[in-house]
Amino acid sequence: MPLMYLAGWAASAGVLAALLLIIRLLKYGSPVPAPRPSTDYGLLRTVSMVGDLAFAREVRDRLRHYGVRATLATGPDGMVRILVFADELDRARRLISS
Repeated sequence: MPLMYLAGWAASAGVLAALLLIIRLLKYGSPVPAPRPSTDYGLLRTVSMVGDLAFAREVRDRLRHYGVRATLATGPDGMVRILVFADELDRARRLISS
């Protein structure tokens, strides 16, 4: 009979340890390191990178004025990227350089 009580206590301790592990993983996440911030913008390509947000907005607005779909994104390095779709990349570069 005392062996059954010992087995019950051991099973309870195992369940408690499993619950503590699950709670820790939920609270602090998995021990796998988080991925580094990505500079992949999917279908968008970087036309230009500038350090000044106001200037980047002016460039974006100029591109939009000429019908190029453009947006802005700040990268992990703090630089503001002017992004356009890949099929408009060459036209956007010509508009920026002129």
